[in-house]
Amino acid sequence: MTYPINLDVAGKSCVVVGGGKVALRKIRGLLEAGARVKVIAPEICAEVEELFKRGEIFLTRENFSAGLLGDELILVAATNSPEINRQACEAAQARKILVNVVNNTGGNFNVPSRIRRGDFLLTISTGANSPAFAKFVRRMLETELDENFGAGLEIISRARREVKRLLPNQSAREKFWREILTAEVWQLLKSGELDKLEEQINNALKTFGAQSPHGTD
Repeated sequence: MTYPINLDVAGKSCVVVGGGKVALRKIRGLLEAGARVKVIAPEICAEVEELFKRGEIFLTRENFSAGLLGDELILVAATNSPEINRQACEAAQARKILVNVVNNTGGNFNVPSRIRRGDFLLTISTGANSPAFAKFVRRMLETELDENFGAGLEIISRARREVKRLLPNQSAREKFWREILTAEVWQLLKSGELDKLEEQINNALKTFGAQSPHGTD
């Protein structure tokens, strides 16, 4: 049983051991989250080479050795050699670096399948029991959760600040969101009726603010 977290890697140094297609996928995921990525691999695929030429990653064209590690937050072992992956995993763990190993052959965290819509992030994990099933669920949900959900989050985030101002009482705020976030809001998000969603939230804010001017129930 794993403990689910979302890790902030923006600006943090992370290392990927390997330069093939699997490593490329891991590299892109880290770059998407704003990490500073170093790749250790004697040979790399054309796409990784292009990332290096564009200055998006650092590259050490060598076989992995423990001496190449620094103060990285994360190491991803993504070579096609179980032995090299094991060596990288053990070296990183000795330095208290978080480790993800492809094919679930070690390490202390897994990277879930994910759907990202702006700041809205949904992760799907099977505990490494079936990555294919996690990807299947993701594909099914991607058609439901389009870009409107990211835009909807922005609207709700803005409203949250006003809710905290009008309703400083925690229980009043919880009641507000319970009454607002209903199946109707889900349908507004799916249909892209964001103006209607914002209007509905604003009207509710006026009502709740009038009923609870001091944030009391």
